[in-house]
Amino acid sequence: MNLTSIATACLTLVVVTGCDHFGERERGIGPEGGVVVSDDGRFTLDIPEGALDDAIEITIREVDDLPEAALGPAYRVLPVGTVFNSPIRVLYQYDAHGRAVAPEDITLVVKRSDEWAALADHHVYEDEGIVSASALYLSTFCLVEDR
Repeated sequence: MNLTSIATACLTLVVVTGCDHFGERERGIGPEGGVVVSDDGRFTLDIPEGALDDAIEITIREVDDLPEAALGPAYRVLPVGTVFNSPIRVLYQYDAHGRAVAPEDITLVVKRSDEWAALADHHVYEDEGIVSASALYLSTFCLVEDR
């Protein structure tokens, strides 16, 4: 699935799905895969077919636990610690909040225990304003300015 297809699917999902609590979106995903989008539409998980053996409820919550130099909100994805059979795609639509941030200085990070670590294969799609990376487990994710 290319980035444009993912973005279109994400926008469609935001319009079609509902949510039970403000700042939280929950969706059942099984072995067939699927897409889960945060309430604000800025954070998306694209889970490929076969990444899960059984269906689970995935919840995305915006949280206040921000790393230094955060470029937007942090999103905790529950159930934290869920491990996938194959990498999932994490997409984060960024806004530098008026700051001049070069694309090469934007990094997608994940919370590991008490520290934040960069996702190694992140890529910035400057025209779309999206940062994409793969992950093997659920945790808390955020964008940071990395200088």
